[in-house]
Amino acid sequence: MTERSLVEWRDRYRDELLEIDAIRLASDTGAWRHNRRVDRMQQAHLALRQTAEGRAVIAEFIDDPVPTVALWAATHALFWDEPRARARLASFVDDPDQHAFEAELTLREFDAGRLKTDWQPKRV
Repeated sequence: MTERSLVEWRDRYRDELLEIDAIRLASDTGAWRHNRRVDRMQQAHLALRQTAEGRAVIAEFIDDPVPTVALWAATHALFWDEPRARARLASFVDDPDQHAFEAELTLREFDAGRLKTDWQPKRV
């Protein structure tokens, strides 16, 4: 992966997560837009996770100030930076206002060996 493509995938990964954060699923088009953004984010995630540099980029987002970005990054990074990712997810569990359910479920599925983050997006 070239430095340019690394930057492009990094920006796409975070930008899509920011868009996901802004979507209100209760709206008529919320779920459709959410799924579309998740597919785009997943494409960037799959590209980034192929190299050590790309995995480091994702791991940097564990500390992102936007909870949605941090939650997804920690979920992805569980597979290569488990202590740090686990600590961040646990912080969500301890704060019931910030993605506690998702974080708790993520840790439960990871510990059971059922968490799968390498799925292929259906559309991009």
